Amino acid sequence: MRDGLSGAEIESYRTNGFLAVEDFLSPAELEQWRDVADAAVSEDLVRQPDGSNPQVYTQRMNLRRVSAEVEDLVGDPRIGRLAAELEDVDALRVYLDQVLVKEPYGIPTQFHLDLPWWSFDSSQACTIWIALDDSTVENGCLYFVPGSHQLKLEYRSNLGPELGAIFAAHPEIPGSPVPGELPAGGCTFHNARTIHGAGANMTSGRRRAFTVAFMPDGARFDGTRDVRSLGEDYLDTLDRGDLLQNDELNPIVFARAGAT
Repeated sequence: MRDGLSGAEIESYRTNGFLAVEDFLSPAELEQWRDVADAAVSEDLVRQPDGSNPQVYTQRMNLRRVSAEVEDLVGDPRIGRLAAELEDVDALRVYLDQVLVKEPYGIPTQFHLDLPWWSFDSSQACTIWIALDDSTVENGCLYFVPGSHQLKLEYRSNLGPELGAIFAAHPEIPGSPVPGELPAGGCTFHNARTIHGAGANMTSGRRRAFTVAFMPDGARFDGTRDVRSLGEDYLDTLDRGDLLQNDELNPIVFARAGAT
């Protein structure tokens, strides 16, 4: 696994809002991630989240809560350290993990932002997206709008069939989406305010990916009820402005020496 980033990579991420790392996992690590993801997805305890559209992708969230193997992978502090370097934060918590499978001939994923769905507001939240299969234009790779994180939009997409709804709602968005093709074992990091989507899978094979979203330690509940990530029971205990510091639901994945 890549255990460090160059200054140029960090600068590119902060300018564009995303970074592709093609040599993230070793071949042996890739096989481990594939095996663990496939096994966890098959468990009866893990359901497709309410509101998901199976025509777009198969989605399984928070696998770490039912699989010790996933918990070990997701909680790897080496991944947390890379995300913390990119976002320049002292400590990060896991917010959610999920496997996303673009099934054969699956339709595109609407362009969207991650942050408006989550229960906190931060410009230093991010997601790692790990390709478990080659991710290409043909099978539905991610696309990103460079620099769009700097707009700090609050648009909450409905993830419906209108692929470019966010662009219609915000004609001021500059530039065009660029593809983020990856070999299996590569990854992208993207900021939670970066506009992104995925193309259609125009092949007969599945395109599997594993994602982990991170929030800075010290983030506070903003009133958004992200039931799929945090659950009704925990959300019912929170008032707007409360710290999100549940170590069971959102464990710290990385903290710099001396961070509190």
